[in-house]
Amino acid sequence: MSHDPSLLNKHRGQTQTWYPLDNSGKIFPAIKTGKVSAVFRLSIRFREPVNPQILQQALWDILPRFPHFSMKLKPGLFWYYLEPNPAKPEIYPDTRYPCRRLYRKNNQGFLFRVLYYNQRVSVEVFHSLTDGTGGMAFLKTLAARYLTLLLNLEIPCTDGILNITESVAAEEMEDSYLKYARPTSQRSRRQPRAYHLGGTAEPMGRINVITARMPLEAMKKLASEYHVTLNDLLVALYMDAFCQLQRAEERRHTKPVVIAVPVNMRRFYPSKTLRNFFLRVSPTINQAFGLFSFEEILNEVHHYMQINTNEKYLNAQMYTNIYNERLLAARLIPLFIKNRILKLAYLFYGDSRITSTMTNVGQIQLPAPMRPYVSDFEVMMGPSLSNWINGAVLSYDGDLILTFTRRVSEPLIERLFCKHLIDLGIPVRLYSNQDPDNANTGI
Repeated sequence: MSHDPSLLNKHRGQTQTWYPLDNSGKIFPAIKTGKVSAVFRLSIRFREPVNPQILQQALWDILPRFPHFSMKLKPGLFWYYLEPNPAKPEIYPDTRYPCRRLYRKNNQGFLFRVLYYNQRVSVEVFHSLTDGTGGMAFLKTLAARYLTLLLNLEIPCTDGILNITESVAAEEMEDSYLKYARPTSQRSRRQPRAYHLGGTAEPMGRINVITARMPLEAMKKLASEYHVTLNDLLVALYMDAFCQLQRAEERRHTKPVVIAVPVNMRRFYPSKTLRNFFLRVSPTINQAFGLFSFEEILNEVHHYMQINTNEKYLNAQMYTNIYNERLLAARLIPLFIKNRILKLAYLFYGDSRITSTMTNVGQIQLPAPMRPYVSDFEVMMGPSLSNWINGAVLSYDGDLILTFTRRVSEPLIERLFCKHLIDLGIPVRLYSNQDPDNANTGI
């Protein structure tokens, strides 16, 4: 991570003058409100307090290597697009409530922000810009540059860290949906309305956070005993918590519990894009047919994921999305009308059709020189309009870290989820943004 200003400056001459939003990114400007930020957060925790001046310089140093982070969102006649932002992004002290809406006028037009608090550095990103893979590459590269400046470390550009002295590769900026979607039969997106969590809504901008930490090996062993993947186990535990809550209600269970699970499409295609490239699959339990035990839920999730995380099915979904975007009538509708249509489509095909989302960023690896200085990682998803709670998972240094973000006061789902884990013999440590510097053991 050596610093050579002349090498860094060459990126700017290669920056494209504008970028259309990718297929996933087009929906987020239309649905963004004070209650729906469409922002996710990735955090790294160092073992020593953050030096803000060095962090600021590290951000400026790496930004040319991520040209789409140097963009601002502009409304066109038919679609939003990204164009270069000449401003220099500032870092900010962190706040109590994460994943707040990115007000472009208060953020120099940037669609991301870098925040710091004690030992923690967080990157919050508007989802039109990138997904968790691109966001993690940005955070890791920022952390590596910070440690290089702070400690004069020699950090290899491995494990997702980009070399900031290299030119930006064209494939890093490509729209992989357009590149890899191939014509096929369209896949129907019709789904019934899903069960939604009730509760006491928090004031706008206030998000409650509970992070559950547990031993990674113990979780892998538990998944192995059930003959399922770790992700299957987590999704089933999450779904079971909603099913328990639904069964406790007096009204009839007519709506299914649907958990949206983002799938990183880089698993199936040789894409190197740092923009969005994910799709969602949605395992479902409908208790109108009868009450499901946890083992039955786990079995349903496991087989659903095996069948539906298949390249052919996912390509059909991807092509359907691209096909709808390309419809001539849709392309010629002015943006202000299109925004209303997209918002309605999101409510009809998106929020109203899922109960919650659980995303898994996977296991985080770092080059050996960085590891002594990094204690932790964390990922959060902002809740959406009617999905008042979401879960996000990653693993680092022997721990599995699951963070719940919630727009209602009552921590019912987290309590049921963690109690179930403890009943299965898994020790759980809980943290909350109501008491961010302290950890509690158990429930």
